[in-house]
Amino acid sequence: MDDSNIPPNQPAITLPPLPSTQPHHPTPRIHPSSLIHPSSLPLIHPTATVGAFCLIGPNVTISARTTLLSHVSIPSNTTLGTDCTIHPFSVLGGPSQALADKSQPPNTGKLTIGNSCTIREGVTCNVGFSAKGTVIGNGCLLMANSHVAHDCVLGDEVILVNGVLLAGHVTVGRGAIFAGMGGTVQFVRVGEYAYVGGATVVSRDVLPYSMVKGYRGRTVGVNAVGLKRRGWTGERIQWVERAVRAVSRGDQEELSELVKRVGSTGKDDLMRVVDFARESEIGMCSLHEKVSGGAKL
Repeated sequence: MDDSNIPPNQPAITLPPLPSTQPHHPTPRIHPSSLIHPSSLPLIHPTATVGAFCLIGPNVTISARTTLLSHVSIPSNTTLGTDCTIHPFSVLGGPSQALADKSQPPNTGKLTIGNSCTIREGVTCNVGFSAKGTVIGNGCLLMANSHVAHDCVLGDEVILVNGVLLAGHVTVGRGAIFAGMGGTVQFVRVGEYAYVGGATVVSRDVLPYSMVKGYRGRTVGVNAVGLKRRGWTGERIQWVERAVRAVSRGDQEELSELVKRVGSTGKDDLMRVVDFARESEIGMCSLHEKVSGGAKL
């Protein structure tokens, strides 16, 4: 080939790079000290954050904008909703501590946590045995060292204050609150917007809207403060108070009178209390007639 026609010092031609055929996916912020199981890496949303020294096992989903601050352990089969904050030394999705059921190998159940939940330091939540598993609703606050056992179901906006211990198969209704160091035995149901006092151990079902206190949990009134904060009027609270008293006593005559006199909104509240009691398999917390300060339910 004759090179005499090529001009000297001709600059090299640089071709632009071909466009990538692979879409660009941002990666989640994962601290290099954290260990993530390969099956869980694709399940971590790009906007999620995994802080230092976290341990993420198989089949763990971490949704958008959820943050694991540091030292969080999620052994397996757990789904975290959006906008959650998980504080250090929490263990979510660990195997059940139940000894009786040997039919299911450990780490085969699941734990589902809703959106906008805050899990504080040292909280433990176990996977369930049932198909539904352990479920925690949206907007829940689980304070330090609280425990949610296998197959519990917590509704939205539930608050567990420090050291609360829920045994297996417990159901907690929307907006219910457990004060510090409270707890339950297995299979207890706690109605919506109920309040369980500090260091109270509940061994019977807790009526919706009621307040339960004492070592073995007796009904002492209604959760008036909590209901007022949710915009309930004094009259509406009074109707619920009478319904709780009548149901706790088994007073059919008073219940019939309430149904006749109460308005439409109050009737819905009343029927929630009545239906909850009818569905109980272990009975209701007993009624404490006298409350400190001389007040009565």
